[in-house]
Amino acid sequence: MYFCFDSDSLIYFFLGSDDEDVYQEEQMDFDYGLGNTIVVDNLPVVPKEKFDKLEGVINKIYSQIGVIKEDGLWMPVDPGTHKTLGYCFIEYNTPQVIIFPMVYMY
Repeated sequence: MYFCFDSDSLIYFFLGSDDEDVYQEEQMDFDYGLGNTIVVDNLPVVPKEKFDKLEGVINKIYSQIGVIKEDGLWMPVDPGTHKTLGYCFIEYNTPQVIIFPMVYMY
């Protein structure tokens, strides 16, 4: 039970949920891990045959900024056309390097 006083000194009662203790005990800390990931937009939309070449160019440019994790480059592909969607995600080893692409590339 909670008491709440307002400016007129009236007392309001609020009955807490029985589940409140469960929520407090079962809180988990999640590591979302997006602090070292950048999104590169406006990439060319290429067919499957040119995917490796585009991936190589992106790796060459963005690895100058920092060390890209193994399998840290992901380019989504349209399942219907089998072409890239024009953007990619790059995951670096450390979160500090993601500040540099914003200054370096723009």
